[in-house]
Amino acid sequence: MLCYYEDIDGESTQSSRKCSNADSSLVLPVDGAVDLREEELEQSVYGLCFALDPSAVPPSLRLSNSCLTVTYSDSTPSRPHPPIKVRKPAVTPDSMALLPHVCADVIIARGQYYWEVDVCNSSVCRVGVISSDGCSSWWLERNASAFRAVYDGSCEPIGAVPPGIKTLGIFLSFEGGILSFHNPLTQEHLVTLPTRFNPSGVLPALGLRQGRLSLRCGLPVPSYVFLGKDSTYRGPSRPNGVWRHREVPFQPVRRVIQKFEKLALSV
Repeated sequence: MLCYYEDIDGESTQSSRKCSNADSSLVLPVDGAVDLREEELEQSVYGLCFALDPSAVPPSLRLSNSCLTVTYSDSTPSRPHPPIKVRKPAVTPDSMALLPHVCADVIIARGQYYWEVDVCNSSVCRVGVISSDGCSSWWLERNASAFRAVYDGSCEPIGAVPPGIKTLGIFLSFEGGILSFHNPLTQEHLVTLPTRFNPSGVLPALGLRQGRLSLRCGLPVPSYVFLGKDSTYRGPSRPNGVWRHREVPFQPVRRVIQKFEKLALSV
């Protein structure tokens, strides 16, 4: 079940896709009970660096030289038309399903990571992850001022996202089966998509049909993701039980949380 709260141009260079856990097994641990290796722990705490993959970009999308920004570029040739102003029809849910997208050059199959996406220049876009086989996807979708979660064959409207939000924070806990979205400006949790990811891993992805999206990676997981009052890892925060949290296996993030708490005390 979906969990959320109401509180609220350039040439591309070729790059090879990499995996964040090249030596680890592709078999998911039982009940998420796994300890991360030291290298994976460091990446989880201090951030994972990646970029958008220029090897498979749709014709309507264009990547910047850094491969961190994607821009929608309508390549349809212009044709003469009568000088009558006609309001462009809104993007429909069916057309949103065909939204062109680009994936990152990294496959995540272990650990937990955080990255941010600047969305203020696109009013028709999707932010999320795609399974490495391309058969499944998990999105936070924006269509004008409306937001909805698209995952596991379901689509649910979300009222917790401010219409004028400029940046989305994305937190992925692979073993925990969680993809959560946050407002970095207010440090608020927006929505969590609980699921079970494909053991072969997932790729961060961006889709859009208007404007521009920019990726910020290599970021440490903000402490409020684990320690905030609305954190998925803190359990229900509503006395009336309106919002329900999925059972989150704690073992995969135990050492990460401990490291965050140690860093917080040392500041």
